[in-house]
Amino acid sequence: MRESVIRIALVVVDLFAAVSAIVGAIGLVVGFMDIPLSVLSGTPFADFTVPALLLGIVVGGSALVAAAIALFGPRSLESLASAAAGCIMVGWMVVEIAMIGLAIWVQAAYFVVGLLMIGLAGLLEWAKARQADVSRQRHATA
Repeated sequence: MRESVIRIALVVVDLFAAVSAIVGAIGLVVGFMDIPLSVLSGTPFADFTVPALLLGIVVGGSALVAAAIALFGPRSLESLASAAAGCIMVGWMVVEIAMIGLAIWVQAAYFVVGLLMIGLAGLLEWAKARQADVSRQRHATA
């Protein structure tokens, strides 16, 4: 697979993760998601404010930064940033499921989104290394 195609896929997944986390955070704070506070029983949270801020700033922000680096930043950091954002997403989902249980299919879907971010970052690094090998071989035979 070509490096540019993988980069585009990675940016799309990073942006999807960023937008959905930020919208989810806003929904939790504003209340349009209509999730009962009883979901938080047994957790250290009295309301959704802190979890929403963490979701929006940490999860959404890291995915947004990863997408921005992949689009505009140094190529040497794009895979690392996206893999880190994917790990944050996976970690968020693991902690959420540990605290409130596996309540809806969306939790599993976002776990997979985080894994996809990590996988695409690895695939992008592989494609870049493969391209570098091809370039070295061309120069060696020329």
